Amino acid sequence: MQKILFDCYSKDLCYSKFQDNWTKNNRCMGMCAITSLIVNDYFGGHIAKIYVDGVSHYFNLIENKIIDLTAKQFKHEIDYKNYQIIDRLKILNDNTNKRYNILKERFMESLSKRRINLF
Repeated sequence: MQKILFDCYSKDLCYSKFQDNWTKNNRCMGMCAITSLIVNDYFGGHIAKIYVDGVSHYFNLIENKIIDLTAKQFKHEIDYKNYQIIDRLKILNDNTNKRYNILKERFMESLSKRRINLF
């Protein structure tokens, strides 16, 4: 799943405040919210939020395990101990919802082309 999402990422999907920092070498930059929504779609669990370097960062909690597919955007280890659970509807503002739907479409198309079933 991580590799397929990674292949689907592009600058146009990056959170607007970070688009200038997005590169092909750091494809995870600005993708945490939309990635956590996709992971939640497929595996349930919870979406959690913390602040890393003063910036909000989203990841998943599934069966009490931290799943953070976009942690590589940071150059250091993340301290996850002060997270809060977030309702996915609070993440889905107009911009995030648009980016999420594009990523979801690309992801499902990629799964189909590769004939991969996640379940």
